Amino acid sequence: MRKEIKLSVVYFLIFWISGSCYAQDVQMSDKTVPAFHFKVNDSVEVDVDLAYKEADYPAFYIAHLETGVCSDGLCKPINLQVSWNLLGQFIAYHAADGYALTKFDHIAFTEEDHKQLHRILSDTAAILRDYEVNDMIDTAVYLRSRQIDAVTRPTSLTFSAATVEGALYTVYTLWHFTNGAIRAKIKAHTRSYMSDDAVVKNMLASNNRDYVSFVFKHMTEEQHNRLGSDIVKLVGSKDPYIPHFALAQLGDTVLSAARIQQELLVYFPAADNALKNALLDRLASVPMDAEAMIALVSSLSNLQEQQMTKALAIIENNKPRIDEKIREKLEILSRSQDRAMAKQARNTLLKID
Repeated sequence: MRKEIKLSVVYFLIFWISGSCYAQDVQMSDKTVPAFHFKVNDSVEVDVDLAYKEADYPAFYIAHLETGVCSDGLCKPINLQVSWNLLGQFIAYHAADGYALTKFDHIAFTEEDHKQLHRILSDTAAILRDYEVNDMIDTAVYLRSRQIDAVTRPTSLTFSAATVEGALYTVYTLWHFTNGAIRAKIKAHTRSYMSDDAVVKNMLASNNRDYVSFVFKHMTEEQHNRLGSDIVKLVGSKDPYIPHFALAQLGDTVLSAARIQQELLVYFPAADNALKNALLDRLASVPMDAEAMIALVSSLSNLQEQQMTKALAIIENNKPRIDEKIREKLEILSRSQDRAMAKQARNTLLKID
């Protein structure tokens, strides 16, 4: 990340603010750095920039695409900015003033057309992926233009839901640009930043499941050790998958650290049953710190019977580190009105004495 950054690209912001656009999340940036050059086809090339925000962290990629989209003169060329997230997922497009997206006969896109196009471009598995544009045209029907002396063919009904009516060439061109080979180039470029702990920490804290998975795939063992606390924090994520991703990344070396165990057990009481079970299974494989065991014993009253059995087995397996505080808590539990809990606590006391 410590690369030279050129300050705000003014043309981009002017282009953004003055032109028409459609995006669910407006992406603004006042710092960009050249990322890579990309050849769209034999006649069109683009420069892709990496945009920064929030304390100089990479945020998204942008490129300016200017190209024709059909050969019959019934649709205008496109001239717009496209943005992707750090893994090449389409975010938004922004058309320059005077270059509004149009359909057959130069009819401007409506708001619903923009929404439909945004949905299509966001779908990496769209049917457009598997067909040539000419295969999507109804060859049995002709449409005559009211603007010029020309005719064209409409989109086949089979593909009508996969495009914007009257704008097949535009939609097809944009989908293949935003979801084609450029995505792999973006991912590769983002991967080049994985040696920068600041970038890695920011992506881990994004609560973006794809970002977290990507980072874990490319982190070094040294980073796992250095960033153990950042990984532990993800166990508290509200996302149903991220906590499990994070727990799987905590190797025995990291998980054996007293500090990491104590930080991890902060999230134990609020975890759902699946995560509680996963946490207990992982803690069973490492030596436990005394303070961490106290936190574990303190959570026993909120566990299912099977989970209680797992937790107490962890205590029993760490007998050399059991102190008086732990014994006192077990003594209290052994007198609980919950008979199952009291019985298990008494059995544990017998085993550790």
